[in-house]
Amino acid sequence: MPTHPQKPLIIKTGVQFTTKVRLLVKLPEVDYQLKVKTTFDNFENTLGASFSLLRSRQFFILTNNTKVMDIEDYSNGCLSVEFRHLQLKEKKYTNGTKGNEAVFVLLGSSCFCSPMLHNVFLQTCSLPLVVISNVSQLPGGWASVMWYNLLTDEPRNLGFFGNPTRASWSQLSEMLSWQFSTFAGRGLNKEQLDMLGEKLLGQLVSCGDYQVSWSKFAKENIPGKPFSFWMWLDSILELIKKHLLPVWNENYIMGFVSKEMERALLKDREPGTFLLRFSESHLGGITFTWVEHSDSGDVKFNSVEPYTKNRLSALPFADIIRDYKVISNGGVPENPLKFLYPDIPKDEAFGRLYNSQPSKGKMLTSDPIALSLSDSSRSEASTTPRSCPSPEPPMTPGEFDMLSEHLCFDIDTVSFLF
Repeated sequence: MPTHPQKPLIIKTGVQFTTKVRLLVKLPEVDYQLKVKTTFDNFENTLGASFSLLRSRQFFILTNNTKVMDIEDYSNGCLSVEFRHLQLKEKKYTNGTKGNEAVFVLLGSSCFCSPMLHNVFLQTCSLPLVVISNVSQLPGGWASVMWYNLLTDEPRNLGFFGNPTRASWSQLSEMLSWQFSTFAGRGLNKEQLDMLGEKLLGQLVSCGDYQVSWSKFAKENIPGKPFSFWMWLDSILELIKKHLLPVWNENYIMGFVSKEMERALLKDREPGTFLLRFSESHLGGITFTWVEHSDSGDVKFNSVEPYTKNRLSALPFADIIRDYKVISNGGVPENPLKFLYPDIPKDEAFGRLYNSQPSKGKMLTSDPIALSLSDSSRSEASTTPRSCPSPEPPMTPGEFDMLSEHLCFDIDTVSFLF
């Protein structure tokens, strides 16, 4: 039925889906044509299957919604019917309003006549479903599915989101860890859950039974940000699944540490020690920060603009870390990343994850050069790598080596003007 296998129980209007109804008991009385009809209603008990809603939204089926049950192949004579290519369309309202999030159930119903029992009415229902009309609503739809199944086991509690139940932080943290385990192959440890709890609840996270509202989890924006807590977390899950899975499963991404905690962890470490965390200001971004010590003993923290899916599609993240360089005081590009926090040599940590050979030349070619360093008073964006005006992705090290062999000048003696 779902178009997103890892986010089931969600149906999109205008997209075809399939459902199947089975009669699990073999009754001699129904050894004839038994029709099943599918319709969309508002709590109306008609012959058929219906999606029922909170009286605020209504849907109807565009395609054929009546079929005859037949004997299932490889069964003991049980009857079944499969409805394929079903599509939903939402009823438009004259005032242009639509309902908020809500859950639905698909009811499979039929009726037959028995000589002994007279008219017999049969009905079954699906698990609760969520209907969306745009793919951008998928994260919110999945949040509705999770929240419903976390807090109620009633199959037809269709009024649930009229006054949604609160969840304790201990319940919610278990659900979030399950999400990461399902999507990314590894759940969240206690430290990561504590970081997430502090981001959502502040100091109240110390109370494991603190009640979290549905609105705070999925609707309200994080203070100072244009997105909700769940939208931020869902974008991180997508980034891990598509671009960071090897690094994540090696447990190399600290993840949800704040900038303040990041600096507290790095300040006493060896120069060049860095850690990986998800951006707090971007949806679906990962960044790294490293520590440096000046000759005067001052501690400097250097961060890069978060890498998002667009940049990670051009180059694997492990290769970015290997080839990252900045212009130091001597004017020679150098890689400042030496040790993954707390003290793991960079190549020891990421060596088996590299996808290509590093460039032989001194110029960084697989990732833009960061032109300046920032001290602790500057923001992430202060060391934003210089962007290339061309829309083409950066060359891979292998492409650069091939190109350098055909150039008429010595790479080592070329000067760069910025």
